[in-house]
Amino acid sequence: MTEAPVASRRRKLTAERERELLLVTAQLVGEVGYEQVTMAAVAQRAKCSTATLYRQWESKPRLVISAWKALTTESRKDLSSIDTGTLRGDLMEAARYLVADDPARGTFTSMPAAIVQDEGLMEVVREMLIHPILRDLAQLCERAVARGEIEAGNPVIDLADQILLGPWLAQNILHGTPATQELMETVVELVLLPALTARPATA
Repeated sequence: MTEAPVASRRRKLTAERERELLLVTAQLVGEVGYEQVTMAAVAQRAKCSTATLYRQWESKPRLVISAWKALTTESRKDLSSIDTGTLRGDLMEAARYLVADDPARGTFTSMPAAIVQDEGLMEVVREMLIHPILRDLAQLCERAVARGEIEAGNPVIDLADQILLGPWLAQNILHGTPATQELMETVVELVLLPALTARPATA
């Protein structure tokens, strides 16, 4: 009898076990910081093999960011769930989403510096955290175009993510403090919304 391929004989992690491994990862990052965490340390505390971790998450950056996402999504809705029926309402909800309390913030305090220093980690952050936000913002604008709130050819559509995310990121980088809801709502009300809804000048 021909043996089944090794990959097909591997036991898939249950949702409960996957969550347990991610929580262990988060605990270790909170205790010793991202740089000091190793796959071996996670495996030892979680009582699993490093092969299990690599098979499921491929790398330490992907494991840690998965843990970050798991903690965050348990307590708040995803940005893709926003659909108030109006452009203004959607943008305001997106702004509030960006500054909502993040239960992972205290645990992952070592991450900002690590992201800047580790290009591999940065790539995973872009893929798993940033790109979904960009995708959801693009869909938000597409719905507004379909409703007639935005002109289809408005060039600001392609800049909307930078206009919204720029102040959110810059507040931390330039001033060392997190962006506030008031700041983000001001950006929407006075900058992004007027730019998106502006009508082309007639000759």
